[in-house]
Amino acid sequence: MKRRPKREGKYSLSCTDEKWERLKARASHAGSTSVSAFIVEAALAVDPTRPRMDVALAMEQQQAITEAARRLIAHLPPVPPETATPLWKTIHGRVSFLVRMAMDDMLDQGRRDVLEHHLDRQFGAGSGERMVAAYLERTGRDDRPE
Repeated sequence: MKRRPKREGKYSLSCTDEKWERLKARASHAGSTSVSAFIVEAALAVDPTRPRMDVALAMEQQQAITEAARRLIAHLPPVPPETATPLWKTIHGRVSFLVRMAMDDMLDQGRRDVLEHHLDRQFGAGSGERMVAAYLERTGRDDRPE
């Protein structure tokens, strides 16, 4: 006699129409087959026993600082060539460190889709997925929360 596969339970949740639209958009962006599958995977990716660590600045604040730095740099006098290389190496190293910390934090929180979305906004559609994949390969880590 054949056994029937176990049936999945049916459950529901409630949210506002606005939040539902945001969930649908995130599920679509993440490539989920359904909003339900996306919600389940996202919820299971979070470890409630792990203390939450937020990034120091919200993405909008980081973007505002970046834009302010661009405007400031546009008004600065040219940097002499003999000091440009060490100066830019220092700036690059510090910015790279902050970016790595922010990316690791978002990946640790199971927010790869949000990270990719922000990178897409900064560097163009499809950039986020490629950049995160390259980062994961280069660092030898996976995107599952720790």
